[in-house]
Amino acid sequence: MRVARLLLCYVLLEDYSTNLGGAAITSDTARQDASATNPTLPDLPTFVGSIGNVTAAIGKEVVLPCTIRMLGNHMVGWIRVEDNTILSMGEKTVTHARRFHVTLENAKLMGKMKNQSQSTRDEEFTTKLHISQLRVADRGCYMCQLNTKPMLSQLGCVDVLVPPDILSTGTSEGEVSVQEGENATLSCNASGRPTPRVDWRREKGSILMRGLHDPLMSSVGNYTGEKLELTRVDRRQMGAYLCIARNDVPPAVSKRVYLRVNFPPSTIVPNQLLGSPLDSDVSLTCLIEAYPKTINLWTRDGQVIMSGGRYDISERAHPDEEWKTTSALKIRHLQERDIGEYTCSASSSMGKSEATIRIYQIKVDVTPPTRATSVTGKKLSKGKSKLAQVTAVNRVFQQMSTPAMQKSTAKIAHNKYITTSTTVDPRSPFIKDKNVFKNRDTPSVRNDCGALNENRGARVYAICLIVFLILR
Repeated sequence: MRVARLLLCYVLLEDYSTNLGGAAITSDTARQDASATNPTLPDLPTFVGSIGNVTAAIGKEVVLPCTIRMLGNHMVGWIRVEDNTILSMGEKTVTHARRFHVTLENAKLMGKMKNQSQSTRDEEFTTKLHISQLRVADRGCYMCQLNTKPMLSQLGCVDVLVPPDILSTGTSEGEVSVQEGENATLSCNASGRPTPRVDWRREKGSILMRGLHDPLMSSVGNYTGEKLELTRVDRRQMGAYLCIARNDVPPAVSKRVYLRVNFPPSTIVPNQLLGSPLDSDVSLTCLIEAYPKTINLWTRDGQVIMSGGRYDISERAHPDEEWKTTSALKIRHLQERDIGEYTCSASSSMGKSEATIRIYQIKVDVTPPTRATSVTGKKLSKGKSKLAQVTAVNRVFQQMSTPAMQKSTAKIAHNKYITTSTTVDPRSPFIKDKNVFKNRDTPSVRNDCGALNENRGARVYAICLIVFLILR
């Protein structure tokens, strides 16, 4: 009899538990309808507000809050929607990734549905999903789920911002080489979230560009776009270009692309004819434009000139335009055997170019100049130099004197200056020049000469003429 009573009690309790469990898993809508018809049934949990969407940069931490009213004995779980991975159940984190963890607020209210007042039943419970050291793979939606029947859930999404990065695929190598006159394209493929903006600028100076049919180049400071198109490349466009990618997430990144423009060499000499006196230093200059770099030589009569001794060869590259080189040959203490042609040659895989410079001798008169003054003691002026006056006197003296007179030296002293005429060759012919006596009728000269004896002959005339020229 006792056993029969125990079996009956077990069946009644099991039936009561089944009825109570079935009522607990009813959907929120069904429970509300049932509550409206039967006020004695307890209310199901409800969500307070939405989780919302969160945006953060990679490496940061995000928090997704899920607030529930009247949680009761139900369990809250977090699930990643993309792959249906269960991250947590209640207070326990299920996933092995330590970057995910859950925190609870008002957790003491869990399991206190019985004998609670209306104010206590309205308390809210919040569970928060924390994702630290955010990664790109964490981008997506996460579900806050209650184990009610039917299941209650809501979503919150995470967006991960990624700083810009320049990809190796679709990006030009560190060096791009083209022939002069061809087209060149510099590419820069960048990734990031949001999509980065790509700018090009030149490392030194501005970017030179021209249209498809435009012979002239225009200068721009920056160019925006993943591809920098250069039409009919010119040697002036050679140099380093920087691709810079940036978005709202720092830092910006850049890549350096060097554009090489190949063209055959050309040689230019500023002076093709160079004169210099002997025993002086002479510098020959040759301007070379070429890329790739050339082998530069100085030759004379087919023989290569090496640096050393009286010869010094130097090369200087242009600081900004690397295709320009200046080659100089310096000859110390120029000698007569150095007079002639010199050749500057530049050769590379693109071709060869030559330029020629000729050196000629400048003869310098080493006779020292003679000083002369007028009768008044003032230096000669009016466009006539001292050397020209003395030369004129010597020429007249040579023409008017006889061979016997030419053996001696005539000296005329006036004040503190002395003019000396050098002895000339006695074999010089006697030359009559009518212009010499053109102005000899000047009264002062004529009176002085009239006082002289006519028997002195041609010698007196020569002396008078010299006095006349000095008085002028």
